[in-house]
Amino acid sequence: MVKKRPRIGIALDSGGAKGGAHIGVLDVLAENGIPIDFIVGSSAGAFVGALHATGSLGKIKAVVRDLTLRESLSYYVDPVFPRSGFLAGKKARAFLRSILGDVNIEDLPVRFAAVATDLHTGETVAIDRGPLADAVMASISLPGIFKPVIHMDRLLTDGGVTDPLPLDILKRYAPDITIAVNLHPRMPDRFDSVRRREILREEKKVLEKDVDVPSWIMERVSAMASSGIVQNGIAPLARNIFRRLNGNALRDSYFVEVLREQFGGGAKKTAPPRSHVLNIFDVLLASANIQQYQKNKLILAHESHDVLIAPDVTDISSQEFSRAGEAIAEGRRKAAEAVAQIRTLLKR
Repeated sequence: MVKKRPRIGIALDSGGAKGGAHIGVLDVLAENGIPIDFIVGSSAGAFVGALHATGSLGKIKAVVRDLTLRESLSYYVDPVFPRSGFLAGKKARAFLRSILGDVNIEDLPVRFAAVATDLHTGETVAIDRGPLADAVMASISLPGIFKPVIHMDRLLTDGGVTDPLPLDILKRYAPDITIAVNLHPRMPDRFDSVRRREILREEKKVLEKDVDVPSWIMERVSAMASSGIVQNGIAPLARNIFRRLNGNALRDSYFVEVLREQFGGGAKKTAPPRSHVLNIFDVLLASANIQQYQKNKLILAHESHDVLIAPDVTDISSQEFSRAGEAIAEGRRKAAEAVAQIRTLLKR
C-alpha cells in the first residue's frame, strides 16, 4: 500500500509591502518540490497566497521589479470624500481582477481562505468560497485607508485587525504539516538613536507651540454639526469639488504627491529625513506595526505549528512597495533555511 503524502498548510502574515517576503518563501518551496495544499492568508498574506493559488506569482514579480513609489500608489490610490475611508478601493479591486482573473475560490487547485474582520461583530471571517478578487479585497482593506467592503452580507475590513497570522483558521482544514510565515519577528525599530533624539527634541518644540482650541469654538462647532449646518452647507460644496475632480488625472497626481511626501518617498532610515516631526502616517504605521508584533507573538505562543519562517522585513514600511525586491530576497533566504526541516517532516 502506497503511503499518502502529508498535506502541508501555510499561514501567511499580513504586513502590506512586507508581504513581498511571502513571494520569496513560496518560490523557494516550489523550487524544492514542496507542495502546498492549504493556504490561509491575512491582508498581504491573502493577496500573495491568492497569486500562488492561481499561478500568478510570475505576473506580480514582473510588476514590482524596479517599481517606484509613484507607480505603486497608482495601482490603488483613488481618493474619495473621507467618510469611512480615504480610498474607494475601485482601483485596487480592478488591479486584483487583472492579476487574479475572474475565478472562484472553490475552483482553485488548492484550498484557500482569505481572512477579514467583521466591523459589526468583531469576528474573524474566513472567506473560502466565492469570487477570489472580492475575498482578497476584503482582506486587504486597511481601516481608515480603504472604505470597508460589503461581502457575504457583512461589512468587512482588513484581516490583520483581528487575526494577522491566521494559524487558527488554517487548523480548521486539518493539514498534517503546518507552516507559519511571520513578517513581524522583532519590535519595529525604524529610526536609529540619533534620529530618535532629534524626533523627541522637535516634538517637544511642537508641543510647546501648540495652542488649545478655545472651548467656545468647540461648542460652536458641535452646535453647528448637530443642527445639520455642516452637513447641509459645507458637505455639498465638498462633494461638488470632488465630483469635478473625479476621474481627473490631476486629482490622482495630487494625492500621489501627498502620499509620497507623507511616506518620505519610500526612503530607507539612513536617508536624510524631510522633517524630524512625525506625521500622522508615521504614527499610524508605527502603531500598527507594534500592535502586529505583539499579536503575532501571542499567536505563535498559543497556536502550535511545525515550521516557523520569519523573514526580517521589519525595517520595510507597510507602504514601501518600491522595496519589494528586498522583501522577496529576504523571504527566499529564510525559506531556504527551512527546507531541510520541512523535508524531514515529509518523511515521517
